[in-house]
Amino acid sequence: MRQLINALIKYKNSFIYLGLLILSLLFLNRRSFYHQSVFSNASLAVSSSFNLLRNNFSNYFKLSENNEKLAAENEKLKALELAQFIDKREKSNSIDQFDYEVFSARIIKNSYSLARNYLIIDKGYKDSIKVEMGVIASDGVIGIVNQVTANFSSVLSILHRDLKINAGFKKNGAYGSLSWDGTHPKRMKLNDISTLNPVSIGDTITTKGMSDYFPFGIPLGIVINFEKPELEGYYNIDVELFSNLTQKEYVYVVKNRNINQLKQLENESQ
Repeated sequence: MRQLINALIKYKNSFIYLGLLILSLLFLNRRSFYHQSVFSNASLAVSSSFNLLRNNFSNYFKLSENNEKLAAENEKLKALELAQFIDKREKSNSIDQFDYEVFSARIIKNSYSLARNYLIIDKGYKDSIKVEMGVIASDGVIGIVNQVTANFSSVLSILHRDLKINAGFKKNGAYGSLSWDGTHPKRMKLNDISTLNPVSIGDTITTKGMSDYFPFGIPLGIVINFEKPELEGYYNIDVELFSNLTQKEYVYVVKNRNINQLKQLENESQ
């Protein structure tokens, strides 16, 4: 005990300095948006590096299985790309190139049990990843990039209570917003669908392409339950996702090649 007390007395100035330094950093983080951004980016970079090392060690023992999954995902994505391109060309009678660029990435951290979940992927701005790019898998939407460092990106998961995805029925033009109510990682709510539209159990729900993030027609899930309120004009619809976000390892970041033109028109229209 005496040695501990002597050490505290000997290094008291250093301890006081460290304590004041920590307090000053906490005050800066709370009162300055700039410092909040700096601390957030630093935290993302450190935690991402740690998670990457952990995942590399774990995945070393199942390389063969991961390669097979990645090959299957690539095959499905290319088929999806081709189907969308053909559908677009048939509707517009044009031969324009596909409007989205695709970047593959690996998930190194994934949460799905919180109210507001997120993922971290192993690609950053060095790999042409930017904030507000959409993230998809071969069987649905994963989320939207919300923070980027040189080598990593943070993604708001579709299992995030504040995130809404433009979605609707494959069989007709009815659309609304798909959101998570925080109950089950494969259950979503489809809101703002008017009771004027017919709804059936088993109807396929897809992206409707009315946002800057995702292409039109990505399959999301099927209707598993719906209610038609007597007094309100909108259905209460439950959707089961095709994608299981609790087992995802590989994803694709999609870049809308026309994003600058779309944002320019949106700004001029306001």
